[in-house]
Amino acid sequence: METIQKLKENAAIFLPENGLEEKLNLAKKENRKLIIKLGFDPTAPDLHLGHAVVLKKLKQFQDLGHQIVIVVGSFTARIGDPTGKNKSRKPLSIEEVQHNAETYISQLSKIIDVEKAKIVFNSEWLDELPFSEVIQIMSNVTVAQLMHRNDFNKRFSENTPIAMHELVYPILQGFDSVKINADIEMGGTDQLFNCTMGRQLQESFKLSGQIVMCMPLLKGLDGKEKMSKSLHNTIGLIDEPNEMFGKTMSIPDALILEFLELTTNFSFEEKEEIKKRLEKENPMDIKKLIAKNIISQYHNQNEAEQAEQFFINQFQSKNAASKSFIPVSISSLENQTNKMTLIDLCAIIKNDITKSANRRLIESGAVQINNEKIINPNELILLEKETKIKIGKRNFYELQ
Repeated sequence: METIQKLKENAAIFLPENGLEEKLNLAKKENRKLIIKLGFDPTAPDLHLGHAVVLKKLKQFQDLGHQIVIVVGSFTARIGDPTGKNKSRKPLSIEEVQHNAETYISQLSKIIDVEKAKIVFNSEWLDELPFSEVIQIMSNVTVAQLMHRNDFNKRFSENTPIAMHELVYPILQGFDSVKINADIEMGGTDQLFNCTMGRQLQESFKLSGQIVMCMPLLKGLDGKEKMSKSLHNTIGLIDEPNEMFGKTMSIPDALILEFLELTTNFSFEEKEEIKKRLEKENPMDIKKLIAKNIISQYHNQNEAEQAEQFFINQFQSKNAASKSFIPVSISSLENQTNKMTLIDLCAIIKNDITKSANRRLIESGAVQINNEKIINPNELILLEKETKIKIGKRNFYELQ
């Protein structure tokens, strides 16, 4: 009973409701491992804490001795899953899929035992399917069923185009469950429709239908949308400790409980104690606890402590000498004069965001030169050594 409660912890949806108990009893009766499926399309190269919500639940099944099967959508990524989108997702090339898949798999080891997991690529069977068999598989699904999917229904009602290949996508994902004979398919709540398609197709092929287990979607740093690389609101599993800490500290207070439940590995008792502390303590102190816990999971406890101290020195201390500045060589600015507009300077130094984004930071007062806010993007800045530049909340530079 305790095992089932642990497996059900934080899960949002079970379909059917008592399916987990039935599958666990069946595995015990037949003396076999359950096949737990997680499919992902390698649409971006890095995993983040949103992915980790599902992966940590997979790890619980793995620790109990069940077989984890990771289905890499090496075929379906070349189609593009429109889930949650109001338009078709851009398909990827074979080279992009391969690169992203290799990166994903290497990062999975931060949570699950990759050596014990089975990793398969759905191009192995989908590339080999004759078109006549594709039609046969599609005959098991009606248009009415597909139109029940929220994003298809919404786009249809708004007269937004839906391409035929998009309608085929959930059917192909469902066929993956047939090929590996999955007992349980896991995913986020946005994958409910696609996962239930797997159950339906298994039953069409006279197999025992998988149960569907959906985990909640972790909100991103903006506190509004789900954590997603495309929305630039993520904490990556391979982010550096200081970056992880700073990003966690930036979440809205309204997200503290969600992060506590879905991203930390505190015990149930520890979480309950932290919730009580949140009622009477500064939310920033609770965020620090969460940030250190996250870093200790993906790095180590020592680096978590160091990241906390770096944050205190960099963002809470009034002592300028305690802050760390990234050196920028004046000669690297490639300027023939000894002056440059602030927008051009920021665009070169902070080149991981667009020039327009840098302009917005300047105009909002988020850029300082030697502790002085400058809101005119075209103001000329003297390029001399030891000039200190702050861009946004967490970026400190010094000209050398």
